[in-house]
Amino acid sequence: MRTRVLTLLVLQASLALLLPQDAAAQAVRPGAGHAAPLGAQRPALPGTDRPGRLLSHSQAVRLLQRAGLGWVSSGGCADRGNRRCTSFEKVRAATLRKVIRLKRRSGCPVVLTGGTETGHEHGRYSHGTGYKVDVAPNPCIDRYITGRYPADGLRDDGARLYRSARALYARTPSHWDILFR
Repeated sequence: MRTRVLTLLVLQASLALLLPQDAAAQAVRPGAGHAAPLGAQRPALPGTDRPGRLLSHSQAVRLLQRAGLGWVSSGGCADRGNRRCTSFEKVRAATLRKVIRLKRRSGCPVVLTGGTETGHEHGRYSHGTGYKVDVAPNPCIDRYITGRYPADGLRDDGARLYRSARALYARTPSHWDILFR
């Protein structure tokens, strides 16, 4: 199963590089089913529009699918207590709305690689409290973030920071660690 997930992640990343943006955004992604066409508007799920609302994993996945975002798990699982899984259990609805907005405004394919699963740093504004997600890097999203938001120093672990009015983007070696407030 792990080999299959990693193969699908490599395939998705290759599609993002080889196909035009709108074609790559419509590719099938692990855990995402068929994505909506780029820019397609679908109604929000009931109850996801309230500030501070925490979602179940299945609600979050449906919201991501409707918006055409993908997600992957290196462990091929969604258990919040397993650091090898990718879970969206108790993610803030506002966090997902903001990552969906990032996809729409950038026009880039966006694949989430981390959510609320254990294994991240703790704190008030953390993965575990639903404020942060990890996004797979790709040339399009890299250009969008670094070209739109000013650099704002380095994090303690050496990740370069980029700041917008309501978000902080940290470029780690393997992903974008994004805090949405």
